[in-house]
Order: sequence, then C-alpha cells, then structure tokens
Amino acid sequence: MLPDVESFNVIAEIPGSERPEEVVVMGGHYDSWDVGEGVHDDGAACIAAWQALRLIDRLGLQPRRTLRVVLWTNEENGLRGGRAYHEALSDEQVAAHVAAIEMDGGCERPVGFGYGLSGVDPRADEPDPVYEAGLAKLLQIGKLLEAIDAGDIQRGGGGADIGPLMRSGVPGLGLRTVGEHYFDWHHTDADTLDKVDPQAFRKAIALLGVMGYVLADMPERLVPAN
Repeated sequence: MLPDVESFNVIAEIPGSERPEEVVVMGGHYDSWDVGEGVHDDGAACIAAWQALRLIDRLGLQPRRTLRVVLWTNEENGLRGGRAYHEALSDEQVAAHVAAIEMDGGCERPVGFGYGLSGVDPRADEPDPVYEAGLAKLLQIGKLLEAIDAGDIQRGGGGADIGPLMRSGVPGLGLRTVGEHYFDWHHTDADTLDKVDPQAFRKAIALLGVMGYVLADMPERLVPAN
C-alpha cells in the first residue's frame, strides 16, 4: 500500500444575500479506488454539484444563505476530508449549517432524497416533532421535482462525508437513485464514464440545484438551530 500524502477539500460557494453566515453545503468525494475511473464513486457527484452551483450562478440567482459546494478528499480510506471540514469550524459555524447534502450512491437515474437527523429514528412509533416539521418542508420541495420523476423524499438518509456535521445536529440529505447497477460497478474496473447516462446525470444536477437553492433561500431554516 502506498503511503498517505497531503490532499485538500475543494470548495466553491455563492455567498448568501441576507444571511451569509448560514450555509447549505452539498457535494461528493473526489478520491476513488485505484481501479476503473471512479465515475460513479464518486466523480459524477462532484461534477454534478459543481455544475448545479455554476448553473445557479449563471442564472444570476443569489439565495438568502450561502450555498457551498465541497468536493471532499479521502473518503475512501479515512474520511479525513469530512472530518477536517468539521474540525475547522467553530461550534457557532457548525450550528449555522442549515443542511448538508451528499451524493455518493452512483449516477443512475435519480429518484429523490433521503432525510436524516441525528438522534432521531425516523420510523419510530413516537414521531419526533422537529424531524417531522423538516420532513413536511422537504415534501413540499419534492413537489418541484415531480416533473422529472425525482421528487420522492424518504425517511432516513445522509452520507459518510457529511457524517461529522450530521452528528453535530445538522440535517442531512442523501441523493437517491434507482440503484440498479451501482454495486455491479462500485470499486471495480467497470466504474467508467460509459456507464453514466447523460439524461440521468442532468437530472442529478437538477436535483442538487433545486434542493440546494431552495434550502438556502427559503425564509425559515429546515429545522431550528441545534
């Protein structure tokens, strides 16, 4: 095994127009296994998040809160990128993160998002009122994505890179796909660019763009600050 080397997260953002200190973060990890091309795991997610931010910027839109894309490093053998991002923040800055969105399940046809909140069992017999209030908002946002058959919001979700933020109380969302072939390609020589359907990729950009923008722009936070 080769020794570890220094690497960095890559960050881009659109500063918020009214509450720039509050942040919605989204992205994927740019490292991959040393087989294939790392397209589904997780290069396509990085480009989709980047293009979503670029599209919002080109449309001249500026949400109330800062919308930030992070391309995480070192997910595959240490999660150091997600941990380093979290550790660089003060408690106040962590609390100012309104939501964290991750795409790390391949780039097959997207169907929606899964929603998670630390310390909450989303399927418990006794519903958590904070979680349920956030879910109700997400279901409304999901309606904006029904036209491309990608507005399904499921209980439970998140991601490895946003895990440190989620454990500190930040709501997490994981982009969900049909998942028909992901584990046929995952961590193998078969994870190559030809496996990406351009239409599915464009839909992933749309999902990240819509969800990221609306969460950053709506008047209220998804859930109250922790």
